[in-house]
Amino acid sequence: KVLTGDNEFVTQKVCREIGLNYDQILLGGVIETLTDQQLKRAVEQYHIFAKLSPVHKERIVEQLKANGHVVGFLGDGINDAAAIRAADIGISVDTAVDIAKESADLILLEKSLMVLEKGVIEGRRTFANMLKYIKMTASSNFGNVFSVLIA
Repeated sequence: KVLTGDNEFVTQKVCREIGLNYDQILLGGVIETLTDQQLKRAVEQYHIFAKLSPVHKERIVEQLKANGHVVGFLGDGINDAAAIRAADIGISVDTAVDIAKESADLILLEKSLMVLEKGVIEGRRTFANMLKYIKMTASSNFGNVFSVLIA
């Protein structure tokens, strides 16, 4: 999902450039008129939200969480701080304003989400190696215990 304070025209242009479907955009003015229950349904129907205030972003994050989603939010400005804090995992970059960095659970040292992909891959590799080590150690120790019991 894309949540931005930019107007719908800038948002459409950016979405077009990165290959996202931008046919349906929910604007902040409409979000203000929605109840929490209506917004809960709207966050499932729409994928792009534009002209959002900090309160709108926070409400959208909260409704996504209420619908059972695990929500990560990436932001770097003052207007993103509330949504960063409301998300399950708040992400910011080291060049962000201080309040965004203080609100974040994770601060990226590069302005690229590929860092996260590399981190997940490395974490999975480490976890697999730990499992191999535990299996090897357990089988080795079982042999030692068995030898002592027989003796």
